[in-house]
Amino acid sequence: MASRVVEVVLPNKTVALVQATELDDDGGPAEKVGWKDTFDFEQVSGTLEGIAQAIRSGLDKVSPSKTTVELAIQLAVRNGKLTGMLVEGQAQASLKVTLEWAATTAKTKPGG
Repeated sequence: MASRVVEVVLPNKTVALVQATELDDDGGPAEKVGWKDTFDFEQVSGTLEGIAQAIRSGLDKVSPSKTTVELAIQLAVRNGKLTGMLVEGQAQASLKVTLEWAATTAKTKPGG
């Protein structure tokens, strides 16, 4: 797989250097690598947001007192955009993200 360090513009307009893998349309390694100068982190943020929403939706149904989920995400370039790709294990991960939810309990005032 073709991989290189690229500049990524974060939502706060900071530029970060990240290592990313080029993917073709079917998700496999790309044969032709066409890199641009900088990439936007928005697609990766959207991937994380979508995963968190899906996990939270499932948790709401079972109502655990606390849940911790750890994700390994490799950054990849697909169709000219930076995206997050879930991977097994941490050896290949560009990002290790831990999501944690704790149940909230309604507190009532004494005498009320």
